[in-house]
Amino acid sequence: MDPFQPEVDSKKSNKPKYSKFTQQELPACKPLLTPGIVISAFLLVGILFVPIGLASLSASQEIVELIDRYDISCVPMDDKVGFIQNSKTDKTCTRTLTVPKHMKSPIHIYYQIGDFYQNHRRYVKSRSDKQLRHKDAAHLTKDCEPEGNSADGVPIVPCGLIAWSLFNDTYTISVNKKATEVNKKDIAWQ
Repeated sequence: MDPFQPEVDSKKSNKPKYSKFTQQELPACKPLLTPGIVISAFLLVGILFVPIGLASLSASQEIVELIDRYDISCVPMDDKVGFIQNSKTDKTCTRTLTVPKHMKSPIHIYYQIGDFYQNHRRYVKSRSDKQLRHKDAAHLTKDCEPEGNSADGVPIVPCGLIAWSLFNDTYTISVNKKATEVNKKDIAWQ
């Protein structure tokens, strides 16, 4: 009796029909990795990617980048907070940078803020929505800690760390004492 021939009077079986696919007997690619094949595959990959790496290295050598940390020289180290909060103090700071080699246009200028955690829980919670909605709610500074009231107890409007974290530095750029106009169009990511 052939095991693959169903019997006529047997009950219906849940077994799948015999095929090479259901029995996982399909032919498979089983490469034999000899040392010669492995070495030639690595050489082929190297020949393809070494020129790409050299082109990238050459392009990165042409980049001119200047880094100037101006908070150290423009803000007195003994009382940073007092300097920032004093509105009568002139906060103009002039920095002179010398470019070591020619820069092709367009020249991109950016600033970097370090140790600024705007997704920190304390930062996100430090604001008063009621104070922002109604003028008569200026005294509601309970949710604004640590920047709810000034040193003399007067409520800060708007209060909170979010309101205090406005970056308002401005830049003017001059080349050979001649002011250069900065194009501020399409500067934000979308």
